[in-house]
Amino acid sequence: MNLADSLERDAQQFPDKLAVIFKDQRCTYRDYDEQVNRIGNALRSLGVERGDRVAIMLGNRPEWLFSFYGIMKLGAIAVPINVMLKGEEVRYILGNSQAKAVVVGASLLPVVEASRGELPDLRHVVVVDGEQADGILSYETLTRESSPALKAVETTPDERMVIAYTSGTTGMPKGAVHTHEAIDVQIRMSSERLCVLEQDVQMTVMPVFSFSILISGPMLAVHNGLTLYLMERYNVLDFVQQIKEWRVSLTFGVPTVWIETTRLPEEIAREVDFSSVRVGMIGSAPMPPGLRDEFEAKYNFRFLQAYGGTEAPSIVSTDPLHGERKFDSVGTILPHIHVKIVDDDDNEVPLGTVGEICTGPQTTGPYAGVFKTLKEYWRMPEATAEAMKGGYFHWGDLGYLDEDGFLYLVDRKKDMIIRGGHNVYPKELENVLYDDPRIQECTVVGVPHQRLGEVPKAFIRLRSGATATEQEFIDLVRDRLAKFKALEYVEFVEDFPRNAMGKILKRELRDQARATAAGKDQG
Repeated sequence: MNLADSLERDAQQFPDKLAVIFKDQRCTYRDYDEQVNRIGNALRSLGVERGDRVAIMLGNRPEWLFSFYGIMKLGAIAVPINVMLKGEEVRYILGNSQAKAVVVGASLLPVVEASRGELPDLRHVVVVDGEQADGILSYETLTRESSPALKAVETTPDERMVIAYTSGTTGMPKGAVHTHEAIDVQIRMSSERLCVLEQDVQMTVMPVFSFSILISGPMLAVHNGLTLYLMERYNVLDFVQQIKEWRVSLTFGVPTVWIETTRLPEEIAREVDFSSVRVGMIGSAPMPPGLRDEFEAKYNFRFLQAYGGTEAPSIVSTDPLHGERKFDSVGTILPHIHVKIVDDDDNEVPLGTVGEICTGPQTTGPYAGVFKTLKEYWRMPEATAEAMKGGYFHWGDLGYLDEDGFLYLVDRKKDMIIRGGHNVYPKELENVLYDDPRIQECTVVGVPHQRLGEVPKAFIRLRSGATATEQEFIDLVRDRLAKFKALEYVEFVEDFPRNAMGKILKRELRDQARATAAGKDQG
């Protein structure tokens, strides 16, 4: 089993079918496979062998996909790297993964070169769109001189395929290892849930170095022989324009994508055409129910909330494609996955009770043993054992299941605010705030309080031209929720610190708020 077999099959069955659209470039499945073979052969000529780690540090572009599948064909292990990371973070990932080679964009080359002297395992640096120099190899030269023929090696189902590093929001990034079989199962089950059709056009707008995006975008496209529209970087105007132009039928976005689309000015919104879209998914964080209502009413379009992440891998649950949805949930569980909710002692709790979300394989029925979760955290046996207690992956997310099998995400366990002994979930406050149309985006974090321990503070970005006072939003929450959930502070911001997916980095805001509070105490 080698997941690159899917690409070879596509190239044989429909070689002239359009596989990738990127800016003004067009790539058929024949071209796709040949380009993959060229970089695969180039890496093999550099000594890359089965089981070696090869890092990819590129923004969205076809060379990212070519490199990924080329690495896979060799039986080597791909290591995607977030292009927003800085020197120390990149050095850690390259060192921890013991990468033998890295394919890097020219603008990012200095970040890699600055750490190279501390990376004894890193033998080759291949630069895309850059000049060949001492110790630097040109991607274009290597691939031009390499053969366009390469057969994928036969790997075992349990063989490592990728090390996907987490965002590091709770410390240093951990390398989540997944096998060929685990990813194959996930793509097949996701394709079934979404009723993927061969004629679908899939759009990927978020960075493909994010493993969930990679699986639900380019890898799902190759598995099903779809046409992929790959956006270099997200922009809401390009997003709606290209959906209309290319008649996109499948797309995936984080809340920012759908919120900005919802809040487009009326003169632009009236030109938006989502009539071709069969499936639009939202992940990374739940969309507030009020905004979902507003979006669907405005565009006559139904999208699906999804839940999952790097360690799943990818999707755990989605709204049903047809039938009843519950807007405050994250949908129903994919059939091959068993979800249980546990308390702090790892005991399963009854339906409707909040606890930590855990995922594992079904033990009975037609899907028994099918699900393959995280194989390990690379070179972190203790972290692996802690995350996989009892054979279930522990997500660190708080949620509950209802009697109809819908999963509800309450909040991140580490984001929960404990106010005078009461548990306060920031997401509940955020949902109330989003009901005010003046708010473009918001987030709530806990800040220190001498008497109560912690209290909620909201950071709010208003829509262009909107005005408001802090007290208006404090009163809004106090009128709607229990007294112990009251919002104590509001701060207006121009924008938020974000990761590469556009997700708001609560930890940075929390640290900022706590530093401000400490400064006041000292003053």
